[in-house]
Amino acid sequence: MTQNEVMKEELWKGEETYLWFADLYPVCDDWEDALDMAEIIYKMAHGTATEEEISRWRESERMSLYSSFNAADIEASCDQERFLENRILAKCFIRKLEQGMYYADALKIFGKRGISKEIFKLLIEDAEEAGFSLKIRIYHAVSCYMKKTRTIYDDLHYDALENDCFGTIQEAIYEEAEKKLPDSAGYRIVKDQVDIALPVRVNWGGGWTDTPPHCNEKGGVVLNAAMKLRGIYPVQITVKRLDELHVEFESKDIGVYTTVDSAAEIQDCHNPYDSFALHKAALIACGIIPVKEEADLQEILKRMGGGIYLSTQVYGVPKGSGLGTSSILSGACVKGIFEFLGQERTDAEIYDVVLGMEQIMSTGGGWQDQVGGLTEGIKLISTKPGIAQNLVVEKIEMPEEGKKELKERFALVYTGQRRLARNLLRDVVGGYIGSRPESLKALKEMKAIAVLMRFALEQGDIDEFAELLNQHWKLSCMLDAGTTNTCIDQILLVCEDLVDGKFISGAGGGGFIQVILKKDVTKEQLHERLHGVFQDSGVDVWDCELLV
Repeated sequence: MTQNEVMKEELWKGEETYLWFADLYPVCDDWEDALDMAEIIYKMAHGTATEEEISRWRESERMSLYSSFNAADIEASCDQERFLENRILAKCFIRKLEQGMYYADALKIFGKRGISKEIFKLLIEDAEEAGFSLKIRIYHAVSCYMKKTRTIYDDLHYDALENDCFGTIQEAIYEEAEKKLPDSAGYRIVKDQVDIALPVRVNWGGGWTDTPPHCNEKGGVVLNAAMKLRGIYPVQITVKRLDELHVEFESKDIGVYTTVDSAAEIQDCHNPYDSFALHKAALIACGIIPVKEEADLQEILKRMGGGIYLSTQVYGVPKGSGLGTSSILSGACVKGIFEFLGQERTDAEIYDVVLGMEQIMSTGGGWQDQVGGLTEGIKLISTKPGIAQNLVVEKIEMPEEGKKELKERFALVYTGQRRLARNLLRDVVGGYIGSRPESLKALKEMKAIAVLMRFALEQGDIDEFAELLNQHWKLSCMLDAGTTNTCIDQILLVCEDLVDGKFISGAGGGGFIQVILKKDVTKEQLHERLHGVFQDSGVDVWDCELLV
């Protein structure tokens, strides 16, 4: 009292001068004001309050512990106490996610009671205000909790939160990609027909590190190679000029054809079951058709000098092969359309347009496949963290003896099956978003192995390359248990004594297996071994040629 020059009469109205009856505590309108006044009282008690702060305290309406207790709304006080408890729990949970804790461990903070309806609302409010990385982690963690406990909040199911998570990723990447989409104002058709044929790709190191949001937060590193299959470039497209002012789409490998007369039909390209979603997205990504704005298709085509026919096919490659055909097909379309219009584009510019095209289609994959098919040879592809992914593509130069040995010892084995996991991408990416320890470890080590593979190939050391493939195989299985299955394990067991290295193409679970044969073992020997066990099941060595 002496330090703050507070008189006895300012605190007590009667003769009882106990702390219980002292009018110390200002009446406040909100929590923010209450916290400010609490800090002032604290400073006054320690003799550090300024004259201005003491004056503010003195001029406020004040109550004692006695009077405030008698005037308290107990029900409201209990409600407020519950709110504060929920608020603190929600904040603690979010802080653990920010610190990189595995989401399942972070959820333990809620104890047996779990996430109540009130806490759920607070978490969603926090997610809406959070930045990119934290937002997707809150959505993912709450979605996983709802799925595991079969909890529904206000008719909201877990998949709504899961869609919010992946929708946030797609939206952020698309907004960045859209900035790089070309302007069609000066487009004119300069060729009557353009045919493009591209190879497939085999992935060796760093797969999945190129997938959002990992590549955006950590950067990606991938080693892959272009490859002919059964003597041909199997990814093929044709663009032709038409006299009629409309657009014709054809997908030859599935035998479907359509004619389009309006821009709105082309802009409707987000349905993954649409046979022409890729064709439509190609015209949008190349700038011929606007993304959203209304447009007159006939006016656009008249200005360009004719209608457009676009056909695609992936010749002789099984569905679900793991050879990157969907993204490479997108790359072929972009490359062909630009040539059709006389537009010179660097490889880097084409990569950017293809990335935008895939976001338009909502496929959500990474960037390694289109680079693998658009650029021949063995490439180390890397990016730094950032929503904008600027690809650095380095071609790997091997000694001639090393190239010869690699071609002789590399073999491609078809498993006879395709992977059917609908939620594969979300499952694997979800492991990263949720900070699953095995996922984080696998992705980190995959990047390092991709770089080590590069060094091994540059030295022509195929034995070391084979051993690195084996290490990467283990990491892939750690990242996603569905990478292998009984069939794949059986195939690898049957030829175990013939191979030094093994790996799966793409995400695994089916498609093609890659092997590095032991020295002096031939592909014919591998074929005979597989045929002797699996007969005519489809499991066999396929003719391929690495373009190194």
